[in-house]
Amino acid sequence: MFDLSKLISRRAVLSGSLVAVGAVAAACAAPAPTATPVPAKPAEAPKPAAPAAAAPAPAPTKPAEAPKPAAPAAPAPAPTKPAAAPAAAAPAAAKPAIELRIHDWEQDPEDKFFGPVFKKFEEEHPGVKVKREWFPRGDMHTKQLALAATNTLGDTVRINVAVLTKELVNKNVLASVTPFINKDTKWNQNDQKQFWPGNIANYMMKGEQWGYPVVGHPGCVQYFVNLDHAEKQGVKLPTADGKWTIDEAVAASQKLQVSSGGRVTVYGVQPCLGGEGAVGMMRMFGGDYYNEEGTKALVSTPESIKGIEWIADLFQKHKVAIPLEAKADAQQVFPGGTVAMTVLTSFAAGGAFPRTVGPSAGGGKFKWAVLPPPVGPSGKRETQVSSDGYGLSKQSKNPDVAWDMVKLYVGRELGFNRFKLALGSPGSRYDIWGSPEFKKEFPTLGGLIWDTLVDPAKNPPLRPWNHPANGRYFETDTAINNILQSVWIGTKKPAEAAAEAQKAAQEIMDKPGA
Repeated sequence: MFDLSKLISRRAVLSGSLVAVGAVAAACAAPAPTATPVPAKPAEAPKPAAPAAAAPAPAPTKPAEAPKPAAPAAPAPAPTKPAAAPAAAAPAAAKPAIELRIHDWEQDPEDKFFGPVFKKFEEEHPGVKVKREWFPRGDMHTKQLALAATNTLGDTVRINVAVLTKELVNKNVLASVTPFINKDTKWNQNDQKQFWPGNIANYMMKGEQWGYPVVGHPGCVQYFVNLDHAEKQGVKLPTADGKWTIDEAVAASQKLQVSSGGRVTVYGVQPCLGGEGAVGMMRMFGGDYYNEEGTKALVSTPESIKGIEWIADLFQKHKVAIPLEAKADAQQVFPGGTVAMTVLTSFAAGGAFPRTVGPSAGGGKFKWAVLPPPVGPSGKRETQVSSDGYGLSKQSKNPDVAWDMVKLYVGRELGFNRFKLALGSPGSRYDIWGSPEFKKEFPTLGGLIWDTLVDPAKNPPLRPWNHPANGRYFETDTAINNILQSVWIGTKKPAEAAAEAQKAAQEIMDKPGA
């Protein structure tokens, strides 16, 4: 999954703000003694003695030929075969070792997961040594751009969030993976079709694919709910079928909120804001930040404004959302019982909440579940597939081996096992989310979320994360989020802020490519 909490602080997300030569010597050995047998001819030198006995001279010549028996020794050249042995070994020694430089953000500090993964890769690729060049996540994008600018980039590129792909293409950092997909028949026929199309769309540009999603989830639209608290407050939640409306979600938030002594002790809900969160709620009304082509800002359309108003009401009208001023971290306030519901991506259902709260079925602090987003005027559960990614460096000197590393990173095994250790959301693949193993280990996602959002046989396609076509995602999202934050805290009206955000975003989107 793409966890925006690691790109920017989780607090910033919640506030709506956005404010990486022995063989040669052997080959040079002395020449084989092939000329050694030639001295047999000098043995005929006794012929000058023939005048001493003219008639019988021929007889003595026979003894002179005695050296001929040495001719059988001619097989002596056989030693030339061992001498040729070093030449046969030369090709193996001539093949240089490959240092595969890979980029990522710093994670798994004790190397319990990635250590064995890369060791196995090296064993399966004799002569290849993996060199990890990892950076703090907040610095990684800038570091990779700097390396690319000085022609010192490694063999693979970690894409901090999918929506940065276009910038990386424009700046000649990424190489297209389309040629590798086309020639890798096994991968093309088996793995390629397992990725959610809505997520692959985030890595497409100029008719080619420039990377793959490492993680994947339906967006920051999933409601993590405290079931024990809900039962205590007499609130019935749709844990069986996930069917609820935006009005029912608001009503549930109101009933889940608890006050004591004139202050709120448990807030009803913690919305997910920013470009990954607010969009999910705006889409319930038919709105969005941008169009799918990434050429137009849509923040000020009537549908988008209705979505913005609905979010604002959670803070200002219903007062069920934990205030931005609290700078609340979902990974603390939900386990701590400060909020009854928090809207997040899928990552927390892996190692995060199972470790801090306990298994969803109970046995920890409280029972919890994950619900799909409520249905709004759009008439369906809205999604916004988000992810971080992995791709090939345009400067790679070992593109074929680097392609194998890309496949490892986005493969089924790594995507499943990484999630178990809370190293991000599950892989963005149907053969992970729809597998019996996934449902058994993570019933909150492999059950209800799979059935109501992900399963392509039951649901409309998961929608991509729309973003500016010119690659200026950070600029536009920062502008929009900073302006909308004034709505969440009540200093501007939704329509006023939407018009301001629309203008600012469109001006950036009309600029040349980043």
